[in-house]
Amino acid sequence: MTTVEKSRLWNAPTQTAPRETLDALHLERIRHLVGWAYENSPLHRRIYDAAGVKPADIRTWDDYHHKLPFTDKPHYVADQEASADGFGGIARGPETWQQYFHTTGTTGRFLNEAFTHYELHKAGSQYCYGLWDHGIRPSDSMYFCFDFGMWIGLWSFYWGARNLGLTIISGGGVSGVERVRQIMERRPTIVCGTPTYLLHLAEVARREGLDVRDAGVRMLAGGGEAGFSIPATRDQLKQAWGAEQVYDAYGVGEALFIGQSCNEWGGGVHVIEDVCHSYAVDPASGEPVTSSDAVGEHVLTSYTHFAQPFIKYRTHDLVRIDDAPDHGCGWTWKHMPGTVLGRADFMVTIRGVNVYPTAVENLIGEVAGLSNHYELHISRVDGMDRMLVKVEAAAPGADGAELGGRLGGYLRENLGVRLETEILEAGALPRYELKTRRIFDSRSADERPVVTLGEKL
Repeated sequence: MTTVEKSRLWNAPTQTAPRETLDALHLERIRHLVGWAYENSPLHRRIYDAAGVKPADIRTWDDYHHKLPFTDKPHYVADQEASADGFGGIARGPETWQQYFHTTGTTGRFLNEAFTHYELHKAGSQYCYGLWDHGIRPSDSMYFCFDFGMWIGLWSFYWGARNLGLTIISGGGVSGVERVRQIMERRPTIVCGTPTYLLHLAEVARREGLDVRDAGVRMLAGGGEAGFSIPATRDQLKQAWGAEQVYDAYGVGEALFIGQSCNEWGGGVHVIEDVCHSYAVDPASGEPVTSSDAVGEHVLTSYTHFAQPFIKYRTHDLVRIDDAPDHGCGWTWKHMPGTVLGRADFMVTIRGVNVYPTAVENLIGEVAGLSNHYELHISRVDGMDRMLVKVEAAAPGADGAELGGRLGGYLRENLGVRLETEILEAGALPRYELKTRRIFDSRSADERPVVTLGEKL
């Protein structure tokens, strides 16, 4: 490996290690983590005891795959609701926490997450591998197109920028027009946002008679949606912004952004194997998917979340995983072509927030005065996905405006994003003899790629 090639690597010893070395290191870490969780997390102890498994039983990969039980978000949500402090799966007490956040789940309930000082610092290191490989250095700057709230993804990206010593420019608390003007004035190296929002900003600029290509932005970066790894969307982003590079970061709230694209790209992201173990399973059987051509459900174990361990955790993301990538970057870490190809439980991303139809249905049922007859209408306007929730009133003559306001507020409170609502008269929606049609998606095939399990891409 030449000096130039080495300079692209954030941690060359592991980024270029043979698969056998990496797998041995993963197994050692997982065995330690299972023991830690069993001793310190009541939730994990209950799960493992119910399965008749002790930490000493996990000695080989076969033990891990076939003896150790999966964990899933409902485990943590149930534990959270039963706990006095409102957190699930905790292994270290509040006195060790530096900051906490929340994410959304398939039930429409926030999953609260706690992080120690070490874990926040480690989270920031996760971005350095991909950004460094793209040539980003401390002399560069990053503009954030977000308001800083309780969603951890943006915060961790901010920590990554700080870890690299970048100049940080916050676009929080301002309108799209103001953000465009700030970007034109400050001329950042990187603009960070979701792909749909970045395309939206380009449209906003055009309406204002501005051209964001004049801002000299070199890289567009972010995550939260599949667009950064969809060739057509990448091309649209590059053309709209005149950017040379598009950087994709794949994240799961429980383990943060555990996948990043290399400078060669290769059509997806590498798993950052310094911070997690990653593999795919058949969603129905739970058996490991061994072919790099087959699609399976992504299962991960995080090495950066000791206060709240996530071990053999089902993400419900559908992925392909190549254990031996070779597209010219020199990384030996696993690669996910196309990044996330779909969802085992289907969801829609609205302004960077994952919205699950099951969550919307659950929340509708908790608003008094509404029936269980509803439709979800998904569309794309100005480059951004939108969801309109149509619901029948439970009784004739109801105040639709009042009901719509309450429903919209309740969805915003529990999902973390505002959805459009429309209240209909009782009996307005069609009735179906067989399966009820709930979801109406008017986006084109290019805007909503669909991949079925086992399909070769």
